[in-house]
Amino acid sequence: MSVIGSIDTGGTFTDGHFTREGRSVRVKVETTPHDFTECFLDCVEAAAAELGFNSLQAMLLETEILRFASTIATNAMIEHKGPTIGVAVSPGHEDDLYADGQRLYELGLVERELVTSLAEPGDEQSVRSSLRGLLEGGARVLVVSLAGGDREPDTEFGVKRIYERAYPRHYLGAVPCLPATEVSLREDDGRRTNTAVVNAYLHPELVRALYKADEDVRSRGLRQPLLIVHGSGGVARVAKTRAIEQYNCGPAGGVHGAAIMAERYELPLALTIDMGGTSTDYSVVRDHQVPFDLDPHIEGVPVWTPLVRVGAFGCGGSSVISGRRDGFQVGPQSMGAAPGPACYGLGGTQPTPTDAHVVLGTLDPDNYLGGRRRLDPERARNALSGLGDGSAEEIAWEVHRAVVDWAASHLRSELQSGEVSPDQAALFAFGGAGGLFGADVAAALGISRVYAFAESAVFSAFGVSTMDVTHIYDVALADGDLDAIVAELERLEQRARLDMAGEGLEGREIIYRLEAELDDDHAELDAEPSNWRAAVDKVLDLEPGWLRLRASVPVARPRLDPEPEGDVDPSAAQRGHREVFLGGRPGQAAVFDRELLRPGMDVEGPAVIEAQDTSTLVPQGFRLHVDGYHAGIITPHGG
Repeated sequence: MSVIGSIDTGGTFTDGHFTREGRSVRVKVETTPHDFTECFLDCVEAAAAELGFNSLQAMLLETEILRFASTIATNAMIEHKGPTIGVAVSPGHEDDLYADGQRLYELGLVERELVTSLAEPGDEQSVRSSLRGLLEGGARVLVVSLAGGDREPDTEFGVKRIYERAYPRHYLGAVPCLPATEVSLREDDGRRTNTAVVNAYLHPELVRALYKADEDVRSRGLRQPLLIVHGSGGVARVAKTRAIEQYNCGPAGGVHGAAIMAERYELPLALTIDMGGTSTDYSVVRDHQVPFDLDPHIEGVPVWTPLVRVGAFGCGGSSVISGRRDGFQVGPQSMGAAPGPACYGLGGTQPTPTDAHVVLGTLDPDNYLGGRRRLDPERARNALSGLGDGSAEEIAWEVHRAVVDWAASHLRSELQSGEVSPDQAALFAFGGAGGLFGADVAAALGISRVYAFAESAVFSAFGVSTMDVTHIYDVALADGDLDAIVAELERLEQRARLDMAGEGLEGREIIYRLEAELDDDHAELDAEPSNWRAAVDKVLDLEPGWLRLRASVPVARPRLDPEPEGDVDPSAAQRGHREVFLGGRPGQAAVFDRELLRPGMDVEGPAVIEAQDTSTLVPQGFRLHVDGYHAGIITPHGG
C-alpha cells in the first residue's frame, strides 16, 4: 500500500492532500454543509482521479492511511445546533452548575427545566424518578455530574448503571447517559461539568457522521480504520474519539504543518494566517513547537480538554464587506460557497474580498479553481459600487487594505508578546485566500519573509498528514505523593497499551511525552517510563497544576524530498501580463503558472502566481524565490 491521504473540511471548501510513491496532489472540492460526509467522499474520489487510478476502490485498496479533519463540531457550536441535554447534579447546583451555568444557559446548551438534582445517587428508585423526568422533558442526551466526582467517580458510574437497567441500550429509543468523570477527571466540578455538557452536545451528530464516513470508505475498499483528527493534535479511530476532541481539529492541522515547516527552515518564530472562504485562523509557532492553549474555552465556556492554540476572526474570501463611517467592516457574516461572492453568479449580491480581487485583476475570472468556475467581473463591480463613492477599483483596493489591517491587528499583539523581533520572524500565509494578502500583512507587521508553500491551498490537510495516533491522559498529583503519582503513570502506561491495541497497533513502539502545567506555561519533562520518578520529583518543587501524559505511535506520513535549485530565469512559467489596480493605481503585473515555476527561479513584483487552487500576490518592491521544496519565499526586493 502506497497512498497516504488527508482531508480537511472547511466552511467553503473541503481540501485534500494525497501522496503516492513520492508524488503529491492537492484536491479542493466544495463543502456540502447539509452532509459533511458527502464532500469527504467527493474529495477522496477527486484524489483517486488526480493520482491516475481508474476507480475509487483501486485507490482505497492501496491506501495505507486516511486521516479526516471535520468541521462538524465547530459548526455545531457556532450555530448552536445540538440535541436537548438533560443534566443531573448535586443538590444546590441546579442554577449555577457549579460555576458557569449562566453561560451554558445563554448558549442554549442546557435548559433550566432540564436540570435535576440527585440527593441520593445510590438510591435506585430516586435516581430512576429524577432521570425519567429529564427524559419526559425531551432530553436526548443525559449528563451526570456530581460534586467531587473526580474523587469518587464510581458514584457517577453507579447512576449510569441504574439508568441502563431501566433503559437498556438495545431499546430503540435509548438515550445516552454520560458521566462527567468519563470525559474528565479534573477536580474543578464546574469546568468538568462544562466539558461533559459540550461533549454531550456534540456527541450524537459526530457519532452519525464519523461512523458513516468510516463506513463509506471501508465499504469501498479501505482496509484500515479511518483516522479522525483531534483538536489536541493527534489522530485516532472513530471508536477511540471523544466528540469534544473534534473541536477546531482542522486549524490544529494547519498549526502542526506550520511547526514542521518552521523546523525545516530553522525559524525561531513563525506567525500563521490560514485564510479560507469563511474565516481566518491564526497562530504562533515558537521554536518549532506546536502551541497549546493552557486555558481552553469553547464558545466562551471553559473546558478541560487539551487544544492546539488557534485564534480566529470572521474574515475570508467570502466574507461580507459593509461600509461604516471610519472604513469598511469585513465579516463576520459570510456568503459561504453557496450562493458565494457576487462574482460567482449564483445569487449572491453582497461584496466580498473575492469580488475585490476580481476587480483588482489579481484573480483571473476564466481560471478560478483551475477553470472549474467562471467568475463574473461585472457582478463583482456592481456589488462593490454599492459601498460608496469612487471607482470600483478604488473601492476594491480599500477592501484589500481593510482585510490586511484586520489581519495585522490580530497578529500584532502575538508578535509583540514574543522575544523575537519582526526581522527574525516569518509569516506563513496559507489557505485559499492567504497568498493574496500575505505579503502586505507581513509588511504591515515589519516581517520581511513570507512563505507561500506549494501545499498552501490545502495546508491544513497537509498538516493533518503529519499527525500520529495519539492518546492523552490527565495525571492527578495525589497531593504531592511521589509514589502515588508514579503508580498512576504506570497504570496509564498500561491503559495506553490497551488503547493502542484497540487501534490495531498492538506491539508497536509507543512514544511518551510527560508535560507539567505551570501557572502560565507548560514544561515538557521529556521522560520515558524508566525515569518518570526522577522527572516528576524534580517538577513537584514547581507546584504544577496538573500533569499530562501523551502516548503516540508514529504512522505513515508523506515524505517530500527537496529538489536541487537550478535556472533562475522564470520566463518559461510566465503566461503574460494583466491589467491590475494595486497600491491605489492602475498598472501591469506579470502572471506566472505556479506549476511551471521550478526551484531556483525568482519572480519580481508586481506579479501574480496562479495555481489551480490559489493565487499569490507579489507586490511591487518584492521578490518571490522558489526553493527546493517548491515553496515561494517572498522578501522585499534585495532582501
